[in-house]
Amino acid sequence: MPMMPMPTRANETWAVDHAILDWPERLFVMLVIDVATRRPLSATVSLAVSEDIVATLERLTSRIGCPRQIWVDNSSAYRWGLFQVWSRQRGIEVLHGPGPQARAVTERPLHHLCSSLHPKQIPTLMDLGHEIERWRQSYVAAPGDPELGQ
Repeated sequence: MPMMPMPTRANETWAVDHAILDWPERLFVMLVIDVATRRPLSATVSLAVSEDIVATLERLTSRIGCPRQIWVDNSSAYRWGLFQVWSRQRGIEVLHGPGPQARAVTERPLHHLCSSLHPKQIPTLMDLGHEIERWRQSYVAAPGDPELGQ
């Protein structure tokens, strides 16, 4: 897979990924990472459906503006429908399955988030949301994170 152009500034390119949480409802956490800064911009509980994805991205773009690109996996939630319409209307280029570059950005923070939630007894979805937001605000990419170009 060819290397994608690397972002040169914050808010230019976002990577979006999901992980299944260890909850009876099999909820997803959706993570939006700024590729240039490696900062989690959003971490939300989601059903991994187009409506949830678009609602999260709309709140984020309303707050900080639209990126030039969004990197996503090959999930059907990103392939058609509401997400495609939303991104086209905003002039956002969507790159599907960017491979190792996107995984280098999203896998470590997703693993870190899931690991931090696993041992905790979180009684309600609202408490889960608060715990995820606390994690997002405190997360700092590890100095040993691999460079994106590798």
